[in-house]
Amino acid sequence: MNQGQVWKKISDTYQQWDQDRSALMAIDDLSERLPDIDPELIVRTLEEAAREGRADTSDEGSSFRLVPNH
Repeated sequence: MNQGQVWKKISDTYQQWDQDRSALMAIDDLSERLPDIDPELIVRTLEEAAREGRADTSDEGSSFRLVPNH
């Protein structure tokens, strides 16, 4: 599974969890919701998305949210 496919699953899961895209979702919670994806791959994908401006991560890196309208 490539990062594009992982990002799609992450964003779909997050949007079902918070349709307003405003709350921070714990990465541990995301990993539990996507048990078929390696947690390390989830973290790397979120780091890449944050660099590209598609996601915001908390200061400690334990939670994230999607950037609206991106």
